[in-house]
Amino acid sequence: MINVTNEFLVRLKKLGYEDLTPIQKIAIPKVLSGKNVLIIAPTGYGKTEAAILPIFYTIFKDKPEKISTLYITPLRALNRDLELRLRRLGEAFNISVNVRHGDSSQKERKEILDNPPDVLLVTPETLLYLVLNDTFRKYFTNLKWIIIDELQEMLDEKRGIELSVLIQRIKKIATRNKIQLIGISATIGDVEIAKRYLDREGEVEIANINAIKDIKVDLILPKVEKKDADLAVKLGLRPDTIARLEKLNEIIKNNKPIIIFTNTRETSEFIANQLMSNYSLKIASHHGSLSREIRIKTENDFKNGNIDAIVATSSLELGIDIGRINLVVQYMSPRQVIRLIQRVGRSGHKIGRTSIGYVIPSEDLFDILECRAIIEALYSGYLEKPLFEENPLDVAAHEIAGMVLEGYKNPKEMMEILRNSFYFENFTDEMFENVIELLESAKIVKRREDGSLFPSRRIWKYYYTTNMIPDSIRSYIVIDHATNMKIGTLDEDFVVTLDEDSVFILGSRLWKVVSIENDRIFVERAELKNGILPSWFGESIPVEKEIARKVYEYIYAVEKEKRETEDNSLAEVVREYMKRGYPELRPDLILVEIVKNNLIIVHSPFGSRGNNTLGAIISVMLDVEKQTKTTYRADPYHIAISSVLPITKNDMEKIVSTLNSTPIDRIIEILKKGIKESPQFKWKLLVEIKRFGMIDPEKEITLTSSIIKAYGDTIIGEEAVKELLVKNYDVEIIKELKNYNWKIVEVYEASPLAKQFLDKILNYTSFDKEEKPLMIEIFKKRLENKELKLICLSCGWEGKYSIINSPSKCPKCSSIFLTATNPDDSDSVKIVRKAIKGEKLTSKERRQLEDLKRVASFFPDYGKYSLIALATNGVGPSNLGKVLSKLNEGENEFYMALIDEEKRFIRTRKYWH
Repeated sequence: MINVTNEFLVRLKKLGYEDLTPIQKIAIPKVLSGKNVLIIAPTGYGKTEAAILPIFYTIFKDKPEKISTLYITPLRALNRDLELRLRRLGEAFNISVNVRHGDSSQKERKEILDNPPDVLLVTPETLLYLVLNDTFRKYFTNLKWIIIDELQEMLDEKRGIELSVLIQRIKKIATRNKIQLIGISATIGDVEIAKRYLDREGEVEIANINAIKDIKVDLILPKVEKKDADLAVKLGLRPDTIARLEKLNEIIKNNKPIIIFTNTRETSEFIANQLMSNYSLKIASHHGSLSREIRIKTENDFKNGNIDAIVATSSLELGIDIGRINLVVQYMSPRQVIRLIQRVGRSGHKIGRTSIGYVIPSEDLFDILECRAIIEALYSGYLEKPLFEENPLDVAAHEIAGMVLEGYKNPKEMMEILRNSFYFENFTDEMFENVIELLESAKIVKRREDGSLFPSRRIWKYYYTTNMIPDSIRSYIVIDHATNMKIGTLDEDFVVTLDEDSVFILGSRLWKVVSIENDRIFVERAELKNGILPSWFGESIPVEKEIARKVYEYIYAVEKEKRETEDNSLAEVVREYMKRGYPELRPDLILVEIVKNNLIIVHSPFGSRGNNTLGAIISVMLDVEKQTKTTYRADPYHIAISSVLPITKNDMEKIVSTLNSTPIDRIIEILKKGIKESPQFKWKLLVEIKRFGMIDPEKEITLTSSIIKAYGDTIIGEEAVKELLVKNYDVEIIKELKNYNWKIVEVYEASPLAKQFLDKILNYTSFDKEEKPLMIEIFKKRLENKELKLICLSCGWEGKYSIINSPSKCPKCSSIFLTATNPDDSDSVKIVRKAIKGEKLTSKERRQLEDLKRVASFFPDYGKYSLIALATNGVGPSNLGKVLSKLNEGENEFYMALIDEEKRFIRTRKYWH
């Protein structure tokens, strides 16, 4: 036990702290030594107390001035949770604790300013603003400790990079003391990076408890029983899905309360709904799309024992206290070891208790192998390393603006602060100059002749409305434009892979994007054509190449009959693969299958980012070679490439030869070209335009070709490419390609292992001829029920009718010259009546009357069809005759023409300003 005053010990014991946990015994002496400390231990081990107790002891003993401690957490939800724990602890020692974040009321904010606490809890974003407040700057001169909780969340995100610079700014304010930094985390993929985050030179003490020894994870492969097949027919689900639901039901009933983790909110909602409706369980879902109030209620209900299970996404990965969790189920692959540890670590939650987790894969063979590889990698101690960008210029721009607002004028001082963060240690004068020029052009800073910097008119709004929080939880409603029906929702991290005319799979059907607007995606049914490959949902979390290689090692071992497998489906697929004479999939081989000349399947063990890289490079090279446009899709184990023109074995051999003979720098340039042609680049460019302050971040803008051209080749475009290179691609595999042999085969039919991948991207219900009339019928019904205002050009009568109930002639004078307008249009009635009376019309009224007459001229011949056409978005007096002429080709062609006009309207309306 540490040497503390009896009084402190007595008070601590009254709170129930009879003894220290293993991590507290290691960490507390290190914190008391005054050195920077990194604390790593599983959830429930008392990491928070390991950091805060020695600080509380020092505050209790020395009574430093307020505010002596900043406790930084990445989530407001964590702040809520921590505030209750730390306040209870602080009250025992007369130490004040308060929280300040974006949700704090004006009264709460004033209270903190008037009565500053000893310990202030904040998020990184709130701290960005507090550092400019004169009163807080005065308090920050007293700072002695900065604690960063959930440090792993900060290491590879730009908000974390900005926090590392912000801490350097705070150090310049807190001149009275040398600030001690303490990082807390359950899992760290690269301890050296974490150390350098806390101190550029890595002068950090480590307090570490191995999390792996207290985790038990099992893979469960539910078998489909006859009852599952019967229930599947009844519920309209697949038998394997029923088998997984049955297993979840069994696990929940035997182990409640539990958490079930999924990777997407759609899966979370599906599982929760099925378990509630079919098994009478008390289930709640928890994800980022739900309101804060709903999430808090779910957390409290779980804590109070009112819920059997929560089905959650990453929203519950971090250490929010929701009470006792008996075990965790991961539904389908967690995609990453570090994610699985974080999730399973939520169970047990007590010293000496093992964290128990079950992983239930989908029926997909590669999902099963991936789950097995991740569990094996977990026990071998493998953790994914954080992926971060050096010298991110958007972060530099925002921090430079903040420093100018602080009063810094000398660029050298700003450069020194930036370079004190290890992310910017190689930040050059040229980079700094490029950022300043951009900030000057955006009217954010101005520069005097001596080079000193001063605030410009837009600087306050830019600094306060810009942040580096990654775009993630926004959700898009998908609408079939023909029927105006909602067909599902998509997360933003999938939508960024889509462009107009992109084809994707949703609800086992193919859809083509018509337009992406604000929070809606308008689509139409699509057919698969040469040169087009659909995207599929759920691939946004990258699987690293280390896991992909393990999967290929499993396949190779089964090929060579060197190991048994408890999953017969793998053995069956591999036996079928070998029986048909396909080449052996060795770990050092890249196999290329050319299927029917226009589809290529590449078997490559490079993981999500690696295969994305190789796919982009090959696709660009084929575009140049064939002078056409190819598309590619990749998962961690395969790449599919499709082209309008045939691709031969000779074409691919030339590509491989070029890859092997071209300098790496040149191949990287080819990759960058592919990135700039991707939908992700356009979305990322828009994010960067806002982050650099070129437009108001709160303003919705449409990314037109002129904007892409204006910014694509500036440092803004370069920053977009840089971030994508780090997060979505893996440049290292370019260097590794020379270590691999290539085998290229032309096949009539894709191999059984390739089909596992193709089923994922091509297994859909085709848009058959029977569905087309149904789609037209729904579209027709929608239009027929629309209401229009009819006006008689002969007598001036007016009336509102749904189209299906509209009269064929004027009810008042029997004239057949009826015109139509929208139900709320009162001006047109006045104009028609003025014209009938012979009154003088303005030029605008004359034009409007001509349009009304043009509509009426079609009514005698086309009747309700003219009204149906006019009720269609995108159809007006100018093109009414064109679409009505399609009736000569049949009613179906007429309705298809209306659908096309509405599609054109939807696609172009976002450009109307």
